[in-house]
Amino acid sequence: MAKLPKFMVAQNPRADPGSVYIFHSRPPRFLAKVEGNSFEIVDDIDNIVDYYENTERIEGLIKRMSDWYKSYNIHENGRNR
Repeated sequence: MAKLPKFMVAQNPRADPGSVYIFHSRPPRFLAKVEGNSFEIVDDIDNIVDYYENTERIEGLIKRMSDWYKSYNIHENGRNR
């Protein structure tokens, strides 16, 4: 079986119209809500702080997610949001 992508976009227009979420599928798993140019962790399934115990590694993961999301938007929309 193929590996899941590291990041996945999720939307649920019935529960939260217009909102975009990103799911990080590998440890530490979490769900982040896109808030303009930033992200809010809405569910840290694996508790990110306990997993890394190092804020620089957490910041690096969020930066990689941000870079991925920008690239995703360019691919999907032909521009940055």
